[in-house]
Amino acid sequence: MAAEFTVEASKLNEPFLHFMRTGRPLVTLKAAITLDGKISAPDDNQGWITSPRARAHVQELRHDHDAILTGIGTVLADDCLLTDRTLLARSRPLLRIVMDSQLRLPLDSKMARSSAGDLLVITTSASSADRRKLLEDRGIEVLVFDGPGGRADLHSAVEWLGRRRYLSLMIEAGSKINWSALESSSVDRIFFYYGPKILGGLEALPLAGGIGRRRRADAIDVHRITIHPIPPDEFAVEGYVHVHRDH
Repeated sequence: MAAEFTVEASKLNEPFLHFMRTGRPLVTLKAAITLDGKISAPDDNQGWITSPRARAHVQELRHDHDAILTGIGTVLADDCLLTDRTLLARSRPLLRIVMDSQLRLPLDSKMARSSAGDLLVITTSASSADRRKLLEDRGIEVLVFDGPGGRADLHSAVEWLGRRRYLSLMIEAGSKINWSALESSSVDRIFFYYGPKILGGLEALPLAGGIGRRRRADAIDVHRITIHPIPPDEFAVEGYVHVHRDH
């Protein structure tokens, strides 16, 4: 591992200690962001925001997690795999989770075709029962968690992971799910990788969409910030979200 990303020994047991204290996994929101806070361009998203060096560390971050979650929009746009490509030994297989309210996951997608008991889809009761059976026949587990606004419920997914003793979850998703995770107080830690680029404009998607906080005084606080330099021109920001949970 690169020297600037060396993990302190005191942090190695962080997910376990968090789980023992809360009964839920340590949830990390990861994103690659331009300097002006954008994660996606409105017309064409070919290419990368960050460098190969930063993306290699993302793989190490994935390796350190028990589960990874994204939204169906990301799957449809990128046809991603969301696998651990470090080739390092794992204590348990990386569970891949897709939030998919209407079960739009294509059966010929890389995610579906690579499923080997490691893919979970979270949907709603409004989704097609026939579609659910098609996915389950491919060995894909489907769970129904109804949330606000007719969307699959992220909080319930996190609670389910806790009951299955998953110690850590990384969210790699789009603007809507990022905000849903933050607004529902599901996120414990952020890990944002900043590339030396500016997209600008009102149509390029920000890190977190949704309605957001309407007053500056209500902004979500992040503390215990660590800056990880990624030479020559990038950096990552790690921090902990000040969470208020009523659950």
